[in-house]
Amino acid sequence: MKLHRLIYNLKMTLLLILILSGSINAQVIFPRAFAIAIDDLGWNEGGSLGNVGGPWRIGLRRNMDIRDYKPIVEVGKAVGVRFQSLFVLAEMDRKNVCRKYPTTTQQGVNFNNSKNVNDMQLKIMKYVKDNAAYMEFGLHGVGHEHWINGKRDRAEWYDIYGEKPWSEEDSRDHLKCFSEIMAQYGYTKENGQSFPESYVPCAYGYYWNPDGEYSTGKIMREFGIKYVNTLLEEVAELNPPIKFGGGFDHGTIVINRYNYGNWWFKTAALPTKPLKEYKTDIIESHWSNWLADDDFLQPDLNKKWIEYFQNIQKSKTHYLAKNTEQLYSQWLYNRFTKVTESNIGNVNIDNTKMPDVVYSNNLLGNMVLKIELADSLHLSSATLNGKPIASYFEQYGYGYIYLPKLLKQKYELKYSLGKNALPFYVNNTGTYNVYSIKKNKDEIDVKLRMYGKQKVFIKTLNPKKIISENKNLIILNHNYDDTESLLSLEISGVDMQGETGNIKLIFK
Repeated sequence: MKLHRLIYNLKMTLLLILILSGSINAQVIFPRAFAIAIDDLGWNEGGSLGNVGGPWRIGLRRNMDIRDYKPIVEVGKAVGVRFQSLFVLAEMDRKNVCRKYPTTTQQGVNFNNSKNVNDMQLKIMKYVKDNAAYMEFGLHGVGHEHWINGKRDRAEWYDIYGEKPWSEEDSRDHLKCFSEIMAQYGYTKENGQSFPESYVPCAYGYYWNPDGEYSTGKIMREFGIKYVNTLLEEVAELNPPIKFGGGFDHGTIVINRYNYGNWWFKTAALPTKPLKEYKTDIIESHWSNWLADDDFLQPDLNKKWIEYFQNIQKSKTHYLAKNTEQLYSQWLYNRFTKVTESNIGNVNIDNTKMPDVVYSNNLLGNMVLKIELADSLHLSSATLNGKPIASYFEQYGYGYIYLPKLLKQKYELKYSLGKNALPFYVNNTGTYNVYSIKKNKDEIDVKLRMYGKQKVFIKTLNPKKIISENKNLIILNHNYDDTESLLSLEISGVDMQGETGNIKLIFK
């Protein structure tokens, strides 16, 4: 045992000497985020009617049920991601409110959804809300297309063949309809639920007019949408596409995405291109891609998706964005922020060129840096302008450093590696965002945004009291492990779109 310990200590000493001498490259990596959008959830009937003038559904010849939502949640739990899931709600309409908005469905004022109304709908929408930690409820459309007197025009939010927008009133009516169907399941402001923050236009139909009085982005922002992604080459007004692969439209941020072989009608279909060929930070998928042809094949398909995401997290150039806000934040930082490390352990971050529109519309969150960890080494210290970083975790030989939301200024990140881990930090293995940590002698304040119900792990002393300053950010239970000096908090956020608040740890 003594010999084993001596060898271990010599090994650790050598590693530290190599790091300090610069023989081992311990410099931080400024990675690209990665995410995937999942279109077309919400259909009750799987068969597509695209060839006979009806809606393009997902292409499965059966009705959908709660089992078809579970693969997304199960993969999300395994890889620590809250997937952007985009819903079509016409067939979830239990009160036929689509009749009031006749361009939303083929039947128009005669819309009758009684054949789809059942208890399974209630179970599905409850499941979506209960699993907000891993499945984001986003907007795709009401009926996916646009109908006038039963005649279909593509698509719901823009006439892609005529290359002209539908009227502002019409598009706003579609959003009202979507909101009224949401309300049938208790997704209302009165119940603490917000409108979706993410949107993907059906068939890439988007009216890009950021300097005009009306655009798709303008009406979306009015309802609460902040984040948009689509294939910009297919947006008629963008030829060539927007500089940097994205831009701002009346307070929304619109970024580019591609499909890499997993077409909308293919079951059990993963992207076919290697990561190094990806042109964008978010790629396209559809509900059918996540579903096996038979139930007994589903576990193997889930495993393939899990391995796909794990390989991205293991890459040196990318990392998995925990959620949509984090993805778009990193996209912004990658384009407008300069990160340099002239001396190992001292990182200069220049965020002075971040556009003002980002702050006025609250589009920015954490910046993420990663560092390759040699065997048995950990991040031992880390401060940003002398203050604690927001959160940190280690996985697959990398340390992931989450910084607070950066203002338009310059910062200095100081860090060191060693055999001991950080003495105090939030170990963020979940899909929530930690915005900041404020620490003094008798108190620690952790500001975070919680999605659904998750556990928050904090390396700290045992507090005497724990308080949530937001009544909708609920501490369900807590536990302290003396041997690991680890506080575990189970926290639930009422709003499925995210609940922000301050958790106060009091030690005196």
